[in-house]
Amino acid sequence: MLLQTCVLAIALSLSLAQDDSEYELKTKSKRQTYDDPDPYKNLIQWLKDGKAEVSKVQIEVKSEGYRTLKASQFIRQGEWVLFIPRTHYLSLEEVKKSCLINRKMIQLNYIPNNIQTYFVNHLLQENRRQNSFWKPYIDVLPKDVSGFPTYFDAEQDALLKGSPTLYTVMNQRRIFREEYDNLKEAVKEFQRYGYTYNDFIKFRILTISRSFPVYIGENEQQQLLVPLADFVNHDNNGFLQYGYSPDADGFFMQAVRNIQKGEELFYNYGQWSNKYFFMNYGFASLTNPMNQFDFDVCIDRNDRLFNMKVDLTGGNICWGNRLVNETDHDTFRQSLATVRFAQISKLDDFLKLEEDVENYNQFWPGWHTTPKTIELEKATFKAFKELLVSELANFASTIEDDQRRLNDPSTPEFRRHIIMLTMREKQIIKKNIEVCDMMLSVIDKSSEELKNLMRYYNFREIARYVNSEIIPMKLEEEGLA
Repeated sequence: MLLQTCVLAIALSLSLAQDDSEYELKTKSKRQTYDDPDPYKNLIQWLKDGKAEVSKVQIEVKSEGYRTLKASQFIRQGEWVLFIPRTHYLSLEEVKKSCLINRKMIQLNYIPNNIQTYFVNHLLQENRRQNSFWKPYIDVLPKDVSGFPTYFDAEQDALLKGSPTLYTVMNQRRIFREEYDNLKEAVKEFQRYGYTYNDFIKFRILTISRSFPVYIGENEQQQLLVPLADFVNHDNNGFLQYGYSPDADGFFMQAVRNIQKGEELFYNYGQWSNKYFFMNYGFASLTNPMNQFDFDVCIDRNDRLFNMKVDLTGGNICWGNRLVNETDHDTFRQSLATVRFAQISKLDDFLKLEEDVENYNQFWPGWHTTPKTIELEKATFKAFKELLVSELANFASTIEDDQRRLNDPSTPEFRRHIIMLTMREKQIIKKNIEVCDMMLSVIDKSSEELKNLMRYYNFREIARYVNSEIIPMKLEEEGLA
């Protein structure tokens, strides 16, 4: 048995060596050694040798966690800022065929939980090779990714207490671990090379934070890893756009306005919440207009209408909701409607609701639970406020604590981003609590009093809702409808 095991191990080793040798032979003609002590100079030279156009930009390294590009000359609106040919970026097609483990995965019909695993395997392979064609690119990838929440320890996780991001972090760790363990089990070559879990998640994080979704062809969107382009940082007012040029057969970044010499380059990574940016890029922003707070609304199991509500919703008892910076927003109305559904306690109100939704294929509380009575609205706003107060109390710190830490120059960078993430969530919750208080302070007033109050600026947050929903119900109660 021992002899058989040894023979299999030797055979596998020879097979891997042969595959590596074949790859080395095929790529030898493409390789050139770049030995400058400065890895950034090597990257630029490697790109230039590959016919990339990078003369309009220069790299600036402010810290390990913050590298950027600046314009090395005046760039006119519409000009390409940089161009990277197909030979010098990584596509899914490229990494599938050039990576041994990816080829084995395809042979075994092993499908990863995310296509980024193919990129991870390729980077692991090239990082192991001394004379890899991709060495100038790999050498400038960040060495330290401990600022990403996947790497947080228990003490750092505790700073996220109360934030829905903590659940997302824990779920991401579970997914990464499952993928790594499954890959080790299914593809023996992966295990044979001795790639550790830390190796795997490091390159998984680097892949997530550096990939560009690009349309190649009319409808074909691909993920690309593009050297140098991944130095460009995010800003809500970013002034670059990117894409694929079929004529030049490569990736370009283009100026959407004039750019001055020495100006730092930015593009907008997309309209995402702080949670998305924090998970995928390791940063958060106090000025992100897409900030949000995610929370669940559930039916109380002691609700006497519990079974009827569960039947109406097709078996659901909880629904995910979100609140954003603006309270006069669909997300607020949908959250309010979901709380309203949970608060319905009178059979008559529930039967009216059933009549309202007869024509829907599936009932969704956030869309289909319309106001019924002033009494129900009052109960809804009370319950909504209680829910939000409870959510706010779950956080590890107050808004005032957060502000003090942000003003303290000794606060570590990674913690600043945690603070900005959770602080904005708390501010959103607090603002919505204030809206609930505002509604509860006026909901018992007459229709005429409400009409007069809603003219004042300080009631702007609730004016549209009161005018469209509350006042008509008041008029009906008063016999004036």
